[in-house]
Amino acid sequence: MFCRMSNKIESTSSKEQNEYAKNVKGEPLFILEAESGRKGYWCMGCGEEMEAVRRTKNIHHKSYFRHIARDKDLERKCTFSNQDYRHRLAIDILQRTKRLKVPNLYKYAPDGSKAILLEETQFIEAHSVRAELTFYEDDDAEVHWGKNPEIDNKNLLIKPDVTFFDVHGKPILLIEIVVTNKLDDEKKAKIKRLGINTIQITIPKDSPENIANNFLVTKNTKWVFNHVEQNTNYFQLSNRTSETILPIDPIEMGFFRESVTCRANQIRNLIRGLGKCVESQHYRNIEQKLESELSRIKGNAERDRERLEQLRSQHRESVESRHRESYDILEKEESEFGQSFEDAQRKLYEEYNGEQTAIEEQHADLERRYLTKIESIREEQTIVNRELKSRQGAGRAEEDIRRQFEPEEARIDNQLDSIKREERYIEESNQSESGFEENFERERLQLENEERA
Repeated sequence: MFCRMSNKIESTSSKEQNEYAKNVKGEPLFILEAESGRKGYWCMGCGEEMEAVRRTKNIHHKSYFRHIARDKDLERKCTFSNQDYRHRLAIDILQRTKRLKVPNLYKYAPDGSKAILLEETQFIEAHSVRAELTFYEDDDAEVHWGKNPEIDNKNLLIKPDVTFFDVHGKPILLIEIVVTNKLDDEKKAKIKRLGINTIQITIPKDSPENIANNFLVTKNTKWVFNHVEQNTNYFQLSNRTSETILPIDPIEMGFFRESVTCRANQIRNLIRGLGKCVESQHYRNIEQKLESELSRIKGNAERDRERLEQLRSQHRESVESRHRESYDILEKEESEFGQSFEDAQRKLYEEYNGEQTAIEEQHADLERRYLTKIESIREEQTIVNRELKSRQGAGRAEEDIRRQFEPEEARIDNQLDSIKREERYIEESNQSESGFEENFERERLQLENEERA
């Protein structure tokens, strides 16, 4: 019996290792700020008295508050949870301060080796803060938010712990308060579907004061989604000066890196949203209105087209009636011009045919004359060839005769030369005799002239 009771007490005490308790003033107190023993500590869950167990000799042994056992047979039912208390405490602090510091925003390289700084760390202040709002989609795939709305689970997107709103009531930052750094792909896909900047904060196991100070630093704060980072291309930024981060934050890089599951969830959400949009009553009403409007526009267009044809016909008839005489004159002139044109064209055609016939006849005559001339030349060529052959034969006989009578020809030539010399001598003698007579006559005349003188 004693053994079973001892085990029960040990088991109960192990479950009641609270990290927080109230002091005598009713203020929350962290175990590391308390003195060991029964110094006036009460449970924050059930209100029962507690004692502080401080382990100072071995740092690996955890200090805690435990309930004071009054009745060992009474099973204690305390609902206090350290994790829930830190969670509520963090929400209360953010709702009160409306302010926290977010870390530097980096764009990581695809291989995770480098990153480029996009925005430096800064404080974000909210105009209003609301806790545990539900973000969901309606049947028209539009995003809404509210406190515990009655919606279908398939329409639920995300329920952040804290939401910061600006002065216009627009959500500017979602805050996830976690104990571990795990965030599944489906939740990441839903956060990207919302497109609202989101951070994750790990709350330390510390005093309320230090938990409040945790929001003024970025040690335990990670970006889960940022609109600027999502829409920035690393390869375009890499042309500028880049900053190598050592070490790379694997948690934050994992949030930004898109997995196959995350992309599949995004595609499913998109298909679901489109399906809701198409199936919604609002869409059907719009579709019916558009179809009705299209039908009305088609009817109006058909009536306008018929009216336009009527107006064109009336206008044509009016113009023709006003200018009927001129129109008849134009038709007559057009007909006469057409007939004149045909006559001129026929005349030109006949002249062209006559000239072409004359040219053809002249060409035929020239061709006949050419062929006759060619035939005549060929006959003359034949006669000349025969004459040449005959003369060539006569030339050979003349050569033989010339060689035979060549001495006689030389003798005759010498006699001819002698005769020519005698003729020249006679001519010269005659010229001398004529000169003598002329001199004699000249001298006689001179003597006669002298006698008269």
